[in-house]
Amino acid sequence: MRKSLARVVTAVTTTSVSFALLATPAFADTEVPAPENHGPKNVIYMIGDGMGYQHVVNTNVYQSGQSRYQTQTNQDGTVQQVNGAAVQEFEETFDLVGLQTTPHGGTDYSPSEAWSNFDWANHGVTDSAAAGTAMATGVKTTNGTLGLHPTTGEHLTNMSEVAAETGRSAGVISSVQYNHATPAAFAVSNASRNNYLEIGKDMIDADYLDVVMGAGHPEWNDNGEQRSNPNYNHISKNDLDRLRHGQTDWDYGETVDDFEAWANGEDLPEKAFGLAQAATTLQQNRENSGTNEVAGDPFNTNVPDLPIMTAGALNVLDQNDEGFSLMIEGGAIDWTGHANQTVRNIEETEDFFNSVDTVIDWVNENSSWDETLVIVTADHETGYLWGDEEGFHPITGNAGETPNVGWYSGDHTNHLVPFFVRGAGAQDIMSTATMEDPVRGNYLDNVDPINTIFEAWEQTQQPAEGDIQIEAEVESFDPNGNGNTEDGALTLSVTPGTAQLENARNAGDRLRLHGTLPEIKVTDTRADAAGWAVSGQSSDLTTGRSTLTANYLGWQPFVMDSANGAAPGTEVTGKLRDGEGLAVPQTLGSADAETRFGSTSLAADLKLEVPVDTQEGTYQGGLSLSLFPLD
Repeated sequence: MRKSLARVVTAVTTTSVSFALLATPAFADTEVPAPENHGPKNVIYMIGDGMGYQHVVNTNVYQSGQSRYQTQTNQDGTVQQVNGAAVQEFEETFDLVGLQTTPHGGTDYSPSEAWSNFDWANHGVTDSAAAGTAMATGVKTTNGTLGLHPTTGEHLTNMSEVAAETGRSAGVISSVQYNHATPAAFAVSNASRNNYLEIGKDMIDADYLDVVMGAGHPEWNDNGEQRSNPNYNHISKNDLDRLRHGQTDWDYGETVDDFEAWANGEDLPEKAFGLAQAATTLQQNRENSGTNEVAGDPFNTNVPDLPIMTAGALNVLDQNDEGFSLMIEGGAIDWTGHANQTVRNIEETEDFFNSVDTVIDWVNENSSWDETLVIVTADHETGYLWGDEEGFHPITGNAGETPNVGWYSGDHTNHLVPFFVRGAGAQDIMSTATMEDPVRGNYLDNVDPINTIFEAWEQTQQPAEGDIQIEAEVESFDPNGNGNTEDGALTLSVTPGTAQLENARNAGDRLRLHGTLPEIKVTDTRADAAGWAVSGQSSDLTTGRSTLTANYLGWQPFVMDSANGAAPGTEVTGKLRDGEGLAVPQTLGSADAETRFGSTSLAADLKLEVPVDTQEGTYQGGLSLSLFPLD
């Protein structure tokens, strides 16, 4: 569960920019409107759970008789990739690199070990909870854990929450239970991925989610049959009743007609919760007739396929002019890997590929690749699928026939998985693929894509709403970067770090939290000057759609180090003690003509006083600093 506000609140200082002012700069300190969102307007993160390179090969060989990404072992024992022709449209039009999936505490991917020892990949592997958390939050965690820091246990902000913080809509859909590990990682946090009822309730109550779709219906089995005795393992009777009877802000649907109406753009709601009439998976877990031929077992007709869910989700989310994030999971690919089901693996992978085609069509018809980013990848590989002889041998077969394959595990493996990307910001993500594999080429880590997206969405680097935009025109420049110019210089630098407020105490009608700013250093080497002053102002602190205004945040400035006696600013109290807080510029430190020269280190003890009825969560904001020369 997410930690309560009484325990942890986080404020973030904008530490990535140093502001340099020379003797006679033009300096603007007026408040300006918050900048528009940068980066991709829409992010569509498509995850074939358990889908390694060989799962793509298996389906491609069935469809065409050949595939890219095949491997062969040479006489000297080395392995090489033998590329065929593209089969899927995204293989032809997307960029491709490898993706490392190692969890916190797992075994780092080793190219030399992975391709010299066939058994190596069976050790140190991730699960879907840890992998989903890394992909959704940019922070690795331990297996079985959803959205929590691996050592502190703090809630990690996920893609859906960040999308909402930037005015976007957000959704998660899956071909397995709606609150299974991967969709849950993009939605909420929990100490255990198996706490389905808690996770499900949190997803229903999350005000930053606008679309949730998946299986997990208590009243239906996996053969399209209604149960006489419901199984409330994944959603409680109370939560299902709340959805059905309009006691939430969701529009609820469960029939094929409901999903198809959303896919056709009919009577679109602002928020859509679709619970398909299947217990665990849309199709994979249906009864097996015993055939080993694709399409040998009739599909259930009472559930939608993943492309229909995808189209409906896109239609609902696209109603927001600010954009959206959407996680689409082909979740049952993983289930076929655990069960070593060759035919069902093709069925589920084809369903996922058809969903990718739906997304491509939507971008071409309703958006553009200049504003939408699409990622097609996996969270890990499952089943160790390869050729029918153990080792790195190709999968063989003819089009329309079940390929000749071997399954060499019933679990996850530590091999690289494919990472396809196209659209707005794709090259920024590709630039993070700096590691090299002798067979698959360059690869990146599973935290890199979302961290690149977060940076593009300017969550840490640019002024947030309420910050002061700082501009400086420098009349001369020191190419050596040492601060020494002919006339001297005045510079401001901030030690990288986070100002984390914690250790709360109750005080009547409020909570008190404390923290310390990172070190701020002013260096003045000007020959003659009247002094300087540093001012700070905070944005509001938000989590999801809940806000603590900046006038609740105050500080007690102090001088950490000064050779000449610079002065700290005065204490600033927050709203609950009738203060203005840091919603307006406040002085952090100052120096006159005699005390200014040399380097001065400043910091402040932060004090946040919060009404006790404030919604729990990890609140974040930005603190901007302005350096004023006094001449």
